[in-house]
Amino acid sequence: MNSETEYIAEGRIFHGFVPHAMGTKLDLLAVGTEAAAAEALWTAFCAELSALEAALNRFDPRSEVARFNASESKAGFPLSPAVQRLLDLSREFWFRTEGLFDVTRGHGMDLEEAGATLDFGGIAKGYALALLRDRLAGTGIASAFVNFGDSAILGLGTHPYGDCWKVSLPNPYGGSQVAEFSLKDRALSVSGNTPGYTGHIIDPRTGRANVERKLVAVTGPDPLEAEVLSTALMLADKGQRLRLRRAFPDCESEIYTV
Repeated sequence: MNSETEYIAEGRIFHGFVPHAMGTKLDLLAVGTEAAAAEALWTAFCAELSALEAALNRFDPRSEVARFNASESKAGFPLSPAVQRLLDLSREFWFRTEGLFDVTRGHGMDLEEAGATLDFGGIAKGYALALLRDRLAGTGIASAFVNFGDSAILGLGTHPYGDCWKVSLPNPYGGSQVAEFSLKDRALSVSGNTPGYTGHIIDPRTGRANVERKLVAVTGPDPLEAEVLSTALMLADKGQRLRLRRAFPDCESEIYTV
């Protein structure tokens, strides 16, 4: 995986950048760290991210998920520990979201059902962010900002010149600011449709794409929970929205018509 890094000795600031990961870009800004420690963390994480993407990319026939989807005997297909872990987490989230989050694309997590396939697109970035958060904590880096494609964001500690990390949410249909978030040891996940990217969130109950002009923003301490909840809320009706918010008590969410 190609990546770029730079280190600013004044301020002890490390910047890592991956131009292509899981269909988008990833930026890390870590504050108050030594260059060697940050480089080691970044190298290890990029290797982990590259392996994860290679396993989960369902459009690459060589990937584990693509080979699983093409297999006629899924019961005997050996899954790697990383993919099995994601599958177990996805099963838990399927229950917590009343089936609105379904990586088996409408088959109720039943991989033996005819036509069932795996698609981890709605959880992969959140999972990767959680891995990076844990690596940062293990290295003792308390202040960092991670932007994964503008839709999965993590703010740890505080900005060098503030008491949090400020993030603006623009209206993709007009450019005005929809909201601003103050992140301190919290993640932000944004799901929704844009003029150039509409219909990518599929309702597993009907198989129809959501094409509403709306955005869902979820903040919480766990980037994985935030990613799942933002996707589920795009599909939920009023009653389900109330129950989802109770099922994810550590998260805060807003829905915007744009």
